Amino acid sequence: MPPARVCENAAVSGSDGAEEQLELAVRASAAWYDEVFEVHGIPSGRDDGLWSAEAEPPRWHSAAKTLRPGVPVERVVRAVERFPGCAVADSFADLDLGAHGFSPLFTASWVHRAASSGVLPSWPEGWSVVSGAEELAAWNALHDTTDVLLPALLTSPRFTFLARHDAGAMVAGAVLHDVDGAVELSNTWAARDGADDVAALVACAAVLHPGRPLVGYDRGDELLRLLDAGFVDVGPHVVWVREG
Repeated sequence: MPPARVCENAAVSGSDGAEEQLELAVRASAAWYDEVFEVHGIPSGRDDGLWSAEAEPPRWHSAAKTLRPGVPVERVVRAVERFPGCAVADSFADLDLGAHGFSPLFTASWVHRAASSGVLPSWPEGWSVVSGAEELAAWNALHDTTDVLLPALLTSPRFTFLARHDAGAMVAGAVLHDVDGAVELSNTWAARDGADDVAALVACAAVLHPGRPLVGYDRGDELLRLLDAGFVDVGPHVVWVREG
């Protein structure tokens, strides 16, 4: 889930600020789950800091997600017991699910970038907003999200699919997800050089959602590009998986 550099980032000071930014990132991720599951017709619920699915999740999505620290392991395990194989999003990296048949799939970092200030950037060359089902089908095919990110999301006021074209070919993409208090940048991909153009993505977000902070999570080289572009690491995120 990547973004980028355009204007100076406001400084983050104090643990309280980082905690608020972490909560904002987790809240945005949970809102994504709410809407994606809704368009799939999959019921879900929230109970005392735990989001959980009530039927098989779409591909690449977890069956449960913690929304606050300190959710008891036993409650998480009960919430997913109907799924022989599934994933759990441990949003605050404070669960130990190893004794229940799970193993860590990956560890990532939640990130936050303060709203850009100053003169708005120009729209980056080659980038455009995906506007139709046929273009979204091509986008999904390149990102391996066919039958996951459905055309119904194109009509949601919260979702904006971005694509970059070069010589007539779609070569990169991302999603902006507008939530209360922030814009979540996720599902970034690049078909050719494998490097996300973070600065361009931040510019797109600034043009479409001026004055809004950006949140998301990532790992590895993608995380390093975010941090280099002015994002701040605000906490760890672990996804656990149990094979069916």
